[in-house]
Amino acid sequence: MTTRQALLVALAAGSVALTAACTSASEANGGDDATGEQVSADDLVLAYLPKRMDQGYFQSEAAGVEAKSAELGVETLILDARFDANTMSSQLDTAINQGAKGVILITVDQQMGPSLMTRAEQAGVTVLALDDPIEDASGQPVPFLGYDFEQIGADVGAQLATLATERGWPVADLRVAALTFDEVTSCTTRTDATKQALLDGLDGLQEQQILETNYAGANTDGALQAMQGLLTSNPGVQHWLVYSCNEEGVVGAVRALEAAGVDATSCGVGIGDGALAGIEMLKPEENAYCGNLFIDGEANGALAVQQLYDALVNGEELPAQTLSPGVVVTRENAAEVFGG
Repeated sequence: MTTRQALLVALAAGSVALTAACTSASEANGGDDATGEQVSADDLVLAYLPKRMDQGYFQSEAAGVEAKSAELGVETLILDARFDANTMSSQLDTAINQGAKGVILITVDQQMGPSLMTRAEQAGVTVLALDDPIEDASGQPVPFLGYDFEQIGADVGAQLATLATERGWPVADLRVAALTFDEVTSCTTRTDATKQALLDGLDGLQEQQILETNYAGANTDGALQAMQGLLTSNPGVQHWLVYSCNEEGVVGAVRALEAAGVDATSCGVGIGDGALAGIEMLKPEENAYCGNLFIDGEANGALAVQQLYDALVNGEELPAQTLSPGVVVTRENAAEVFGG
């Protein structure tokens, strides 16, 4: 059994999830129809509303949603918000109008949480926030399934510190490209933790050597442009360490480092389910994508469906918070983790 398969099995069993206090689906955010009555499995319709489907992580997550829905015999709508707030609002209306009793929501903007929750509650729809935590209009957290973002970010920082130390690069010569995405707290929590762990783990590194830049769209093109800007404003730097809140950020930065001819003396560590990191880290020739923190979107997508099904059909308590673990990926275990 591969590391990835083992993680999938463990997640399905709930043995690696850290679950906080529970509440019933109807108490959490409106329940099946605000009456507390259970829904027949034959009548259950769910909806998966990701913020975007143009990134590999959400495609993997959707695959998990679809597979678990098929296993349970549940109809689940896949409604892409296309990284647009207005589209997300209209897609929630679509889900409600098509009879969804439960919604798996990954909001484009966490500030939309209260208004989206008000709409869902008025329609008697139960919401499970996935990946990005949100609050309802009263300031109460919505049941959440995601990751321990602070620990994951810290693991990235520790891995970068180890990589730099192993390579023997003079710390004074290093610059750190910190590609941040300030619009989402699940991203800032990761990158803030990475920064602190890197400062703690790499003796002699100074905070002024960490150059933070927000990369547009949290995608590869935005990261490429952000890294090009850092390279232009810091000519002569030969050793770069790179981190971001996802794989796209590091891949975009690596492409810029390659174009500048300093990729062989630089290292980046990303976060994601291997949609991009697997390609980079399994190349025959090593490149500047040196490590990854694996988070299993497919497993979490499946678990989200199971949690809503158990709450709405079986009347079980909907966990207030479930945190899935990450796996540190190096060149040594990349084939095992990403090999399927």
